[in-house]
Parts: sequence; structure tokens; C-alpha cells
Amino acid sequence: MKLCLSILNALALCLTPTFALALTSERSRIKALPLQELSPLSPGPRIGHAMAYDARRKRTVLFGGFGSDGVPLNDTWEWDGRRWRKVAVGGPSPRKWPAMAYDSQQARMILFGGREGVGRSGPSLNDTWMWDGKIWRKLPHSGPSGRDHHTLVYDSGRRKVVLFGGWDGRSVVGDTWEFDGKGWKETAAKGPDARAAHATTYDGKQGKVVLFGGRALDKFFEDTWTWNGTEWEKQDSYGPVKRAFHGMIYDGVRQRVLLFGGRFGGELFDDTWVWDGKGWERLSAPGPSKRLVYSMSYDWGRRQVVFFGGGHQDQGSDRWYLNDETWIWNGAKWLKAT
Repeated sequence: MKLCLSILNALALCLTPTFALALTSERSRIKALPLQELSPLSPGPRIGHAMAYDARRKRTVLFGGFGSDGVPLNDTWEWDGRRWRKVAVGGPSPRKWPAMAYDSQQARMILFGGREGVGRSGPSLNDTWMWDGKIWRKLPHSGPSGRDHHTLVYDSGRRKVVLFGGWDGRSVVGDTWEFDGKGWKETAAKGPDARAAHATTYDGKQGKVVLFGGRALDKFFEDTWTWNGTEWEKQDSYGPVKRAFHGMIYDGVRQRVLLFGGRFGGELFDDTWVWDGKGWERLSAPGPSKRLVYSMSYDWGRRQVVFFGGGHQDQGSDRWYLNDETWIWNGAKWLKAT
């Protein structure tokens, strides 16, 4: 199903140099919904949500974002390989553009930041939350400044969640932080240029975090960087063209990074690329339509990438389309699951 909508203030960042959205309220704790309240429906057409795979419970977890009305959401959904179920409403306050990663050592989701509200005003959020599959808990740790359009990825080799960049409500930032379960620590003074709407993932074979693209207001990037826990290193490799609002995930079985879609200026992409640690290769693999601000995670139990949502603008008009499609990447081709 697709929904058509007019350009909203909440989508302004996709069309203008500003990334600003807005702010509302928050709660400190919420329990999962009772079994009888579980929904067999999909999360619905949305963009700006966060998604990660819970390896212990063998579920892909989705949180937040916003739909056709532009109002931010705080619902939590899980994909079990066959269908979506709503498992909680609440916890972190309704927000868009947060980032989330699964800490496999602690067996819990870590969510940081995002932006609340409809419109362009309001500060970004700097709260840290934990989801254990039953309850959302707000963690007391202070760390990075409030931001959205940042990335969060779990470095399983070093057992730390790595955060980079984002939009802090005034400008793009280029700082690197790590969370070890006990607190946040800023780690790198130099690295990629400040940016937001980039993509990162952890390459298990190389033992490094991989970063590609992003934007700094009207400037788009096409650079590839790796983080080894001590320093950032720019890779001398050409591949995808400049873009932002794309997605990237590590295929653990095939041991390569997968990248899809995104936007450069007014141009949207539906191309699929893989990174093997040395270079990029474009694949001939028809799949999801051209879109941006969707989410991907890697389902280790089923050995496949899970892809949900996103949207695109009808070129030459002021209309947007949001998707509620679920796609699967099996290592060779894209398959539409819902």
C-alpha cells in the first residue's frame, strides 16, 4: 500500500538545507502490550524510523518515525520473518530520525536521540533508551549533544555502540562517540567531515565500522571511511555516486556490506551496491522502487536483510508517496515480503 500526501513541513529537510523538525514530551518507562493487543498489521507507511535485529529473540525491531500526517510516532514493532506485530506504544517520546543498534553482549537495543513534533522548530533530543524485548527504560547516561539524522552501530569486536555525526538543530556535527553500557565517551578528534543523513554499519570480517556518504546542508558526499576503534581512515575507492538518506547493512553470511538507494539533490536512486572491504561493486538486482529514509537490518537467524518503509517524491510535483513495503535481500536478489 502507498499513501500520497502533500509536502509537509516535517519533510522539509528532504527539500531544503535545514534539517530542523520539532519537540514534544517524553515518558520514562512503558511495558509491552498484552498478548491480546498484538496487531497482525504492518507498521504502516512511514519514514524516519529506526530498526535493528534482536539476535537473542530472533526479531527485527522497529521504532518511531512518522506517517502520512507528519506526526511523530513512538510505537514499537517486531518482524518475525513472516509478519509484523505491534508490541509496545510508549517508552521514548514520539520522534523521528532516531538511531538504534543492538548490543549483543547485553542482549538489548540501544536508542539515542531523534527529533519530536511536527514542523521545523524545537531542539534535538539527547536521551539514551534501552529495550529488552519487554520494557523500554531510559538510561541515566549523559553523552552526545541532542541530534537527529545521526547513525548508531554496534562494534561486536570491541563490544561498543558507535555513534557518528548528525544534525544538532543548528548545524551538522562530525563527532564520534562510543557507549560501553556504562557511559558515553567521545573518542575521535579527526575523521569524516561533519555530516548528517549518512549510513554506517559494522563489517564483521574486517572488524571495522564502515561509513558512506551523507550531506552537510547543500553539500553531498561520496566518500567511504572505516573506523577501527582508534582512528578513522578514508578509503581510496570509488563506487556509489554522491548521496544521502540511503541505507547500509552488513550481510554476515556473505561477508559484505549492502547499500541501497538514497538521494542526491532532486535525484532518487534504486541501485544496489556491495562493499567487500576493498572496493564497491554495483549489482544488477531489481528490487524496491526509488526511495529514501527507509531502514534495513540483518536477520542473522534467517540469513537475510530486512528492509522496510521509505518514500519518494513525484518529480515535477509537490506530492510524496510513503511505503509500507517489507523487502528481503537473500544475497542474490530482492524479494517483496509484504
